Amino acid sequence: MTAADKGADATSDASPPVRRRVLDGIRVFDLTLAAVGPWASKLLGQLGADVIHVEGPKPELAHNIPPRINGTGVLYISANYNKRNITLDLKDDADRAKALRIIEHCDVFVQNMRPGAVEKLGLGYDEVSRVNPEIIYVSASAYGRVGPMATEAGVDPLLQAFCGWSSITGPPGSGGEMFRHFAHLDLTTSSTIVEAVLAALLARRRTGRGQHVEIEMLAAALSLQTTRLAEYFASPTGEPPGPLGSAAATTVPHQAFRCQDGRWLAIGVEADEQWLRLCRAVDRPDLATEERYRTNRGRVAGRDRLIADLEGHLATKPLAWWALRLAREGVPHARLGDFDDLRHHPQVLANDFIGDIDTAHFGRIAVESPPWRFAATPASPVRAGGLSGEHTAEVLHELGIDADG
Repeated sequence: MTAADKGADATSDASPPVRRRVLDGIRVFDLTLAAVGPWASKLLGQLGADVIHVEGPKPELAHNIPPRINGTGVLYISANYNKRNITLDLKDDADRAKALRIIEHCDVFVQNMRPGAVEKLGLGYDEVSRVNPEIIYVSASAYGRVGPMATEAGVDPLLQAFCGWSSITGPPGSGGEMFRHFAHLDLTTSSTIVEAVLAALLARRRTGRGQHVEIEMLAAALSLQTTRLAEYFASPTGEPPGPLGSAAATTVPHQAFRCQDGRWLAIGVEADEQWLRLCRAVDRPDLATEERYRTNRGRVAGRDRLIADLEGHLATKPLAWWALRLAREGVPHARLGDFDDLRHHPQVLANDFIGDIDTAHFGRIAVESPPWRFAATPASPVRAGGLSGEHTAEVLHELGIDADG
């Protein structure tokens, strides 16, 4: 029995119920770097897992990616809080032996090195599962462990280019462009890792067996593009879809419009009844009565002419004017804000979507709150980010491992 199941069913009628977190009692050996792996293990830490983040004597690249706080990259800080940081030289036999001793006490092993790299360190699945047969071992790579691109590094913009993401991003008629949110595909893969870990832990609870889980950024990126891929596969012409700016491919109108004051207003009509309400809100009864726009299919077919008409009309009044009318009619819409708007928005504040934590090394920093709300097993950022190796002695002592051995 590993850390996952020890005491899992223990109850006490004499004591009040304890508000535990979902993954309390789960220990993670976190051999990750950059964004994909560290962000996934950070999420596991938010769910309550004891995440032991392992780095070599030379800190990983994310430490030095600007901007920095007190010399440490904010990417490293934001992806590695809620963890204990230890340093081991896995090329050294003694330190590798310590790693395997730690792994004996772990439930999950997560690594996102290039295929073959972790095996060279003597910590591939075969070696790790021999030490701990119940381990959930996650290997995350860019393109998969086989095939001509197996050993290539996975960097978010390069995946965007390869998987077709860039070809559907950008203004209509353009050749496509990179999505400026640098880590979108990275963090999609991180979330996929967390899903897999939770599912594998559930399977282990039922079967008593661990397993090897493989996850690829390319597969995660393709799953994220399901609707546009379906559009391509269903196309009678076989033509791939192109970029549409802010517009949706399957519903019209569903995009951002520039208002009189230069601000942008996103409007999303996904049902014919919403279309009628939009026509009332913008005082265009003539559009509501046009037969060609009566259904979404007709609006998609007449997209160019309809959007040009709406763009000209919405440009005659400021954003606040239209927002009030759209709200009154119940038409889905949103103002295009920036991060400063978001940080101080009353909706964000009321729901604690962004929180502050105190750190010993970086001062008080703002971080995103856990994306889940559990009534009985709350998730929370309980441990601030730290420095490489600061918990090495603590972890080795706790697990009864000789630091000098």
